[in-house]
Amino acid sequence: MNAVLILPARNEAECIEEVIAEARQHFSGEIIVVDNGSSDDTAERAAAVGARVVREPVPGYGRACMAGVRAAPNADAYVFMDADGSDCPEDIPELLAALEDGAGLALGVRTGTRVAPGSIAPAARFGNWLSGTLIGMGTGRKLRDLSPLKALTRETLNTIALSEMTYGWTVELLAVAASKEVTIKEVETGYRHRMGGRSKVSGTVPGSIRAGYRILFVLGRAGTRQMGKGTAGGAAAATVLALTAIAAYTTWLFAQRLLSRDVLVSSWLLAWPTMLAGALLGTMIGSVFSRGRKGRDSPAYVTAGAVSAFQ
Repeated sequence: MNAVLILPARNEAECIEEVIAEARQHFSGEIIVVDNGSSDDTAERAAAVGARVVREPVPGYGRACMAGVRAAPNADAYVFMDADGSDCPEDIPELLAALEDGAGLALGVRTGTRVAPGSIAPAARFGNWLSGTLIGMGTGRKLRDLSPLKALTRETLNTIALSEMTYGWTVELLAVAASKEVTIKEVETGYRHRMGGRSKVSGTVPGSIRAGYRILFVLGRAGTRQMGKGTAGGAAAATVLALTAIAAYTTWLFAQRLLSRDVLVSSWLLAWPTMLAGALLGTMIGSVFSRGRKGRDSPAYVTAGAVSAFQ
């Protein structure tokens, strides 16, 4: 299988050479580093150790990933890995083996003893669980992680019309793949503390907030495409309403000059349970309405399951 390894990178000069060197021990294909608007010499260091450098000056995780894909249009498979050294390259062969065995998408799941204590922040763990739960509500397939380490075939990528170009790229990818019944294989992987630099998501409070809101927005947007079609539509509708309420609240605080750092953090901590409560409420409402729809309580429908919220 002709596979390429894509590393979206922004200001990872401190560790990019080591990450590439380690990846070469476990992956024999081409390594593409997408310089996503770095202000340091990430690109130069990556090129110096033999990686192909593609430049995408407009920031955005999804935008960087797709720039790497466009640079290798004839590849059979694409492996995505963070450039900060937190992912374990020794897991790449197992991901590719899953594709060889017929999976359309192989997803790393960061569980077990090979996950370094404290390497995944509690908020990130909860966000992964919530996102996986919402995907499961809409597609019937609950996923256990939103791992940055994943592999998919070109056929799978061509099947999925991705529109999200920022933090929500992975969750859109997984939600659409699940809804289109792509064969997804979850592979247990390790995870470490980053080798250098600072996280663009969890490294700052604003970054964490932007990422969390964006991921939930993408899930809500995907759900509203099938608004009213079963429990998933109700869950998505309530989630979007809850998100809108929190956004309005924080905007009001800002207008009243009451939006301090502490208030911002508190609002963020309230956002996750609010989203979850909204999703659960929407599920119940959607379930009630779906039972009253013509034909929805037929045996054929029960067998097939609810219409996907993410098609």
